[in-house]
Amino acid sequence: MARGDHIYVRRYGGVYAHHGIDAGDGTVIHYTSNHWVTPRQVRRTSLEKFARGDEVLVRDYERFFETLKRGDLIDRTSLGINKFMDSLRGLKVEELDFSPDAVMSRAESRLGEFAFDWMFNNCEHFASWCKTGISNSEQITDLWRQALTGGNFAKYRTSKALTNLVELPWRLLR
Repeated sequence: MARGDHIYVRRYGGVYAHHGIDAGDGTVIHYTSNHWVTPRQVRRTSLEKFARGDEVLVRDYERFFETLKRGDLIDRTSLGINKFMDSLRGLKVEELDFSPDAVMSRAESRLGEFAFDWMFNNCEHFASWCKTGISNSEQITDLWRQALTGGNFAKYRTSKALTNLVELPWRLLR
């Protein structure tokens, strides 16, 4: 992991992932709250607090840039909606700069923000915007894809995640 990396952890055996930006100094900038008591806000917290004991992973952006080039109708629609929502929030990036300094500048520019929205501005939208200048949530796009195509992806993923969640305490006891 390095300064400006988009990092994430899988929560509850993979039910969902939580995302943030590695500040390179042992802290992470991400949407967080105080245990459901306060609204979610973009804050800088320790890497340990972000991870909460889960493995910290680094997002690979190769797939994201391939999707931008190829993207199916759902990918293009999702990116279009996210760009529109960014414009409503006043978030614009004219020239995409992918350097760690640019990523950190974007992340720090939103410290203190209280604009969390599960569907249009969640922690993954925030981290991908910081990294690329484009809000995107693969988790939400996958939900749209499932809803619009009626495939079995969500059933499989939910089933696997729930199985992992149920088995987690048993694995910890061993």
